[in-house]
Amino acid sequence: MKYIFSMKMAVLMLFLFAVIAGGATFIENDYGTQTARALVYKALWFEFFLAYLVAILVYNMTKYKSYKSKLPVFLFHSSFLIIAIGALITRYVGYEGIMSIREGKSSHVMVSDVKILQVHATKGEQNATLEKELFFSTMTSNSLNQSLSIADKEVEIELLTYLPTAYEKVTASPEGTELLEFKISTGKTR
Repeated sequence: MKYIFSMKMAVLMLFLFAVIAGGATFIENDYGTQTARALVYKALWFEFFLAYLVAILVYNMTKYKSYKSKLPVFLFHSSFLIIAIGALITRYVGYEGIMSIREGKSSHVMVSDVKILQVHATKGEQNATLEKELFFSTMTSNSLNQSLSIADKEVEIELLTYLPTAYEKVTASPEGTELLEFKISTGKTR
């Protein structure tokens, strides 16, 4: 246990944290924020990594009693604890998004940048709702298997195929009818 919480391990963990954060930045740059969240920021292993780093910090602060003898060192290390508590609150309570507010106006609408699966089922007077954050990316397995209970019935929700580059396109069909008509006006008459 002495080695697990030693200063050498603390230095190693700080180095690994820098490498992981740098790697996550490159992943986000090359594959997008969603992939960086799926692989690093929202991954369970990263949460354990940060918890271990905080445990080492707390252990060494109490072992060397920096709160009694070295106040500047204690304040410096306490700031990391405050940052960790803020990250914990943000992870479990906070959310990110974009809010457009014009000058002199107010708004209560925010667009989230997180993809959320929302399923609402109704049977008679009974309602059931499922909301789940999704972190799909081109570099992860992208599995989803959820169930929703309503009126003694189970509704199974399963991801069959993930299509990251799918887009909607209108294609003309010889048997189809006209969907859209437009005219281009140049302002000149012939």
